[in-house]
Formats: sequence, C-alpha cells, structure tokens
Amino acid sequence: MAHVGTAAAAARQWPDDRSSNLLEVDRLQLAIDGVPLLSDVSFSCAPGEVVGLVGESGSGKTLTGLSVMGLLPRGAELGGHITFDGTDLVSASAKELRRLRGTRLSMIFQEPRASLHPARPVGKQIVDVVRAHEPDVPAAAARERGVELLAQVGLPSPRRTLNAYTHELSGGMCQRVMIAMALVCRPALLIADEPTTALDVTIQAQIIALLRRLADERGLSVVLISHNLGVVSDLCSRVVTMYCGQVVNDDRTVELLRRPRHPYPSALLRASDVDLDRARDWAGIAGTPANPARPPHGCRFHPRCPFRTDACEAAVPPLEPTASGGMTRCVRHAELDLVGVAA
Repeated sequence: MAHVGTAAAAARQWPDDRSSNLLEVDRLQLAIDGVPLLSDVSFSCAPGEVVGLVGESGSGKTLTGLSVMGLLPRGAELGGHITFDGTDLVSASAKELRRLRGTRLSMIFQEPRASLHPARPVGKQIVDVVRAHEPDVPAAAARERGVELLAQVGLPSPRRTLNAYTHELSGGMCQRVMIAMALVCRPALLIADEPTTALDVTIQAQIIALLRRLADERGLSVVLISHNLGVVSDLCSRVVTMYCGQVVNDDRTVELLRRPRHPYPSALLRASDVDLDRARDWAGIAGTPANPARPPHGCRFHPRCPFRTDACEAAVPPLEPTASGGMTRCVRHAELDLVGVAA
C-alpha cells in the first residue's frame, strides 16, 4: 500500500466557488432486482477538482461510479439525480449516455489487463475508441493521437506500445494504456476505480503522480474510487466517505486528516498507513461491514461504533453541515473529539 504524509493533501486546492459543479449527485438511490444497494448518496465534483470516494469493500463506491457512467446491469432501478454539465443522467436516453461516455465522461477500471482486448494490439484498440466517437477522424490521425497520449502517460516507447498486445505489457504499463484510452477523446470527468490496485508501491506512486499531473495540466475533474486513504490523501482535495451504500462524511482532505467528524473515517484512518512518520497505535475496525440490502436500524455504522448511544439507533441521521465546512451523518459530530493523523 502507498503511504504519504499530509503535505501533498494540503497542496491540493479546495475550490473556492463550488456553485457550478461539473457533477452533482443528489440523493441517489439504486436497487438491482429489487435489492437496495445505494441509499441517499449525495456529493459533487467541481471543474478541475479531484474528489476521493473511499470506504471498505461493499460500501457502494464502484456502484456509484457505474451509476454515473450509466453502466449498470439489467434490473437496475435508479432514483434521485445525477447531473453532469447540466444533463440529468438518470433520465437521459441510452443514446445520450453513449454520446457522453468516452467523450465527456470516462472511466478506468480496477483490472486494466482484463479491460483490454487480449487479441487486438493496443493501437487498434485506441483507434476503435476514437472512431467510435469521432467517425470522421482518419485511422492514421487516431493512431497519432494515441502515440501522443501514450507518451504523455509516461510510456517510453509509445510507437512500439501501439503494436503490443496486453500479454506483452506489465501491470503498470496496462494501467497507463487504460488511462490513455480513457483520455483519448478529451473527457471533462474521469472516474478512476482503484487505479493502483495490484500494483507494487513504486508503480502506485508513479500512477498517482501521473493522475495528479493530468488533472493539473488538463483541468480534468477526477473522482478517485479507492479503499486506500494513503492514495486518496496524496491526490484529492476532498474526501467523500461511504459506508453500507450511503455517504457518511464529506470534507476537505486536510480537515479529515486533522479532525474527522464521523467515527467511521476516523476508524479508517486508525487502520491505515496514511502517516507512517508518526508513532501511533494501529487499530482494526470491530465487527463486519453492514449489508446495504439489510441495513441496521438508525445509523448504519452504529453496531461497530464505540461512541454509539440510543439516539444512534433511533433513526437514520441526515447529512448535516459541520464546523469544518463539510457534511457528516453523525448525531454526535459536534461533541465528539475525534483525532486524525495530522493532529
């Protein structure tokens, strides 16, 4: 796992004016075959902002990203609103979603090698993407665009890579190819789903630096899905924490690291390697993650929370503003003094 201090997170800019967000997810609900999986998910991403979406496996992070992309399976029922650049994606037609995917919206997935076609050279796959969205672009021009992007993502021999098959590339090279393919039609928003999973620590750091540079140079908005708070704290200006299909906390990265406003992200920090430079006790999170199909009554985290009271079981807490300027789903946030790793 990557580990970092807090200086990099402090350097990322929290947008001063978030009134015109590129992406606005508002009270999103999702059920598949009648089974509820997401409930009251709300967050936003401003132009040029890098937002982290964190939580344990099964918290709903990837499903949220797939909901934005319109890549849900049959039997999926969406409620609420997902507004991207003025378009409501929940009510958009299949044709409109296809037009936006790959051009204005793009996504890279957890397993880059599995996402690439094993029987087609990289160059042909890049040309396929370009011409699917821009049919008037000649194949030669699409290949040249691919060469430029492969160079930008740090592949040392981009023309040779164009002719390579996925089995000839390392995991880190496959991830760079996927990032290039995701950016080839110049999207405004990139959803990166666990982009450093299964990569060694050195390659993780290179991919993080690459995403940071692309966001800065291109003004690209990024939603980074990860369970790794070290990765998120290095790259994101803001962190949205999910648990059991809900957003439970949304705050600036520096505020989250300094003083979490919800017991769940506080527990994640204690169990992480975000700041190995400080001597501190590590602690796992008691219990097992709740099932969003059968959530506990009240606060969904309360069965695992050391600070729970009877009020936590009485009703589902709403997202409320905090003193730090963020939002949290905890009835005790004003009285709890939770210590972060940057205290």
